[in-house]
Amino acid sequence: MENWRRLLLVSGVATCMLAMVVSSVWADDFAGRSAYRKGNYAMAQTEFGAEATSVSRFFLALMYFRGEGGRRDLSRGMEFLRQSADEKYFAAQYLLGTRYLYGVGVPADPVRAKKLLAAAAAQRDYRAVALLEIIGRGSHGEKQDMKLVVQAVRKAANRGNAAARNTLGFMYLIGDGVSKDPAQEIRWYRAAAAAGDSRASFMLSLMYFHGDGVPRNLAEAARLMRIAAERGGARSEFFLGTFYYHGTGLPQDKAQAAFWIGKAAEKGYEEAEYAYGMMLLAGDGVTVDKNKAVDWLVKAARQGNAGAQAVLRELVALRTRVTGTPAMDLSMPRKEGELYDTGVGGTYLQGKGVVLDQGDYSLKFSLPDLTDAYAPPPAPGAPLDLKNRLQGGKFEIIFRTGK
Repeated sequence: MENWRRLLLVSGVATCMLAMVVSSVWADDFAGRSAYRKGNYAMAQTEFGAEATSVSRFFLALMYFRGEGGRRDLSRGMEFLRQSADEKYFAAQYLLGTRYLYGVGVPADPVRAKKLLAAAAAQRDYRAVALLEIIGRGSHGEKQDMKLVVQAVRKAANRGNAAARNTLGFMYLIGDGVSKDPAQEIRWYRAAAAAGDSRASFMLSLMYFHGDGVPRNLAEAARLMRIAAERGGARSEFFLGTFYYHGTGLPQDKAQAAFWIGKAAEKGYEEAEYAYGMMLLAGDGVTVDKNKAVDWLVKAARQGNAGAQAVLRELVALRTRVTGTPAMDLSMPRKEGELYDTGVGGTYLQGKGVVLDQGDYSLKFSLPDLTDAYAPPPAPGAPLDLKNRLQGGKFEIIFRTGK
């Protein structure tokens, strides 16, 4: 089994590892949020529609309710909102809770409403904290209650409450009780981060990373991401790991990358489980441990991670093959540094390694005797001595755009 896992590193499936570590900072739901902040609702809808996250579903619900980026569709909006709330996104829990409280689009259900609001409050959505206090004293109806919520959040924010400050920034982003105002959003995120709010630190980090609403500053992005990660957020830990992996705003340190990605994996963060599994499989920043690698890949696959599922399918397929993949036949002589098309799209042989062309970057999987690994057995019918031939080697990332 161990030999077949090493063979995986010279197959196209292994590209998942870099895609995971590289694209995590660019993907997620940030692009949609950025477009939404700028009022480009058509682009926001496209970006959110491409990301199957609880955050993207919440924003899609909001846009369908308001008709932002197209026609209003209350039915679809409610569908997305329920999905996001089921996935425990605090903003969706709060909005759905208010709808059940006041019977907006659904039959009024005060008991269910309070459960949802309590769940949002537990995640430090200060709107939910304020609304629960208000209805505890006796609701005055939706319109008046919402005015009181805004007043309560603003008052707490001015007094230095970190959660209230972050909540107020979010309210300025989505226009909840206040007019949309990116400058005020950033102002309150900064105030929240200064008061120790991890969610605000995380969001500001990504904004500095992309130069979205603030000047691009990778060192500041890394500083803020570390603050968020040190307060225990799995997603922040994972992103900090990617910063260390690439040396983004701080010195590159693969061991630190593995440490932080591993911490996020321990908390059940799906992307981290997948990335950490692939790092263990390749010995990238951490000692090779193929058994643990497969354990992490299985955990990610069980959460529906398509990349981990593809890797595991490949492992099963490789176990059933008597010889190597035909497309990777290395029978012809090779010269170090010379490229040969393998017959697999975007995959080339280079000396004793395989280069997987990804456009802006390439992956190179090198083994000490890759050519010999696929050489014919010494005698007809004799088994290939893969155990010794496929030990060692390295995993390299080749950037061609200076990123």
